[in-house]
Amino acid sequence: MSHPSGEMSRMADTRYRTLAAVAERRHGILTTADLRTAGILSSAERRWIELGRLVPLSRGVYRLAGAPVTPHQRLLGSVQFNGDGAVASHRAAAWLWGLPGFGVGVIEVSKPRGRSQRRQDGWVHGSLVLPDHHTTDRLAIPVTTPARTVFDLAGIVHPARAERALDAALASGLVRRGEVQVVFAELARRGRRGTATMRELLDARGEGYAAPNSELEALGRAVFAAAGLPEPAVEVDLGDGEGWIGRVDLLFREYRLVVELDSAIHHSALVDRRADTERTHRLRAAGWRVKRVSWWDLVERPDEIVAEVLALCALAAA
Repeated sequence: MSHPSGEMSRMADTRYRTLAAVAERRHGILTTADLRTAGILSSAERRWIELGRLVPLSRGVYRLAGAPVTPHQRLLGSVQFNGDGAVASHRAAAWLWGLPGFGVGVIEVSKPRGRSQRRQDGWVHGSLVLPDHHTTDRLAIPVTTPARTVFDLAGIVHPARAERALDAALASGLVRRGEVQVVFAELARRGRRGTATMRELLDARGEGYAAPNSELEALGRAVFAAAGLPEPAVEVDLGDGEGWIGRVDLLFREYRLVVELDSAIHHSALVDRRADTERTHRLRAAGWRVKRVSWWDLVERPDEIVAEVLALCALAAA
């Protein structure tokens, strides 16, 4: 005959293993609701805290003892604390989606009710419009979709940072322009933060717009646009009688001009330089003018680079 105390101990161990499996999927986070679902009543909950099995993070939110402390855990804990419908948003969502320029430090959460407020660990945004199709999960954390994230960023960061985030999301395939356009149509109204910035960014990115695949490409396109050059085609495959030559960075087709953007990462090794030289020879033999440009060129001597490119364009027009 089993002893009652032994039976209770086995039940407690089973419940603990069940909750440990839940916590493992959620960065070590458990909530009071999880405990109740597993049959842990309030008295046992207090006992688990006293025993060190649960580490309180905020009201009703715990870290299971032994789970490592991580940025994802902090963010999910804040989301859980803010109740049903709360999601990571703004700069925290941008970090979660891997958008460049947004680090792990800021905790930002949006919820479908309540007022926006600054808290010790970050910001909580009360949103009057936070429909289900503007939210999803990433790495087991409820979060705004990439399209909604970009719109939210446009209301709180410098327009240049919002532009960089939009282009990064487009170039990486996280979002399509049409998806951002839909979110804009659903949220835009006079006076709403981010509306004016997003309208300008979307207007500048009409149908057929190709987002820069790198900061170097974005810089090159900006420098040449400021000089009055037409918008180049980007990432274009070119060939000759022998077959495919390669995919060129910027193509000013009407001037028969190729501008290759050489990053230190992909063009510094000897084998890379040899491949670049061979490619340049083949492009020129096929009738293309070729100008190779580095990040240093665009930052330190943009006027000289623009003058050289304009001279090459003039040759084609002569």
